[in-house]
Amino acid sequence: MQTLTGLRAAPAGAKGKNVHRWDDRRMDRYIYLLAFGGRQVYIGQSVDPVRRIKAHRRPSGGWINPVELALIAHRIVGSELEIVDLEYAWRWRAHLSGWQPISLDGIPFDMALVRESAKHQADLLPWPFIT
Repeated sequence: MQTLTGLRAAPAGAKGKNVHRWDDRRMDRYIYLLAFGGRQVYIGQSVDPVRRIKAHRRPSGGWINPVELALIAHRIVGSELEIVDLEYAWRWRAHLSGWQPISLDGIPFDMALVRESAKHQADLLPWPFIT
């Protein structure tokens, strides 16, 4: 699996608003999809997708429109960097299947952010919704 290139974990003890320490532990990680009307889809990743989906479905979950369908689409044993790369691949697969990936605030996801490695990986992913 190809991963995000050019990104590095912050050094131990690094502080700052834009610093992210990648979790390199290999563990079960999941991609989940939240489908909305108008072929909009939120694609997220979590180590506990059932809890995360429940949080999204609460009134405080932040969605203007109700979640019509939620499903766990993919499981890997990998690092945070690997699951984030897979998350982008699923967004590209959604785009190719005629769906609009959206961000947490409901804004269409900027598909220009998807790297070529994720696009190639998306070719192998089966889209679970009839399009």
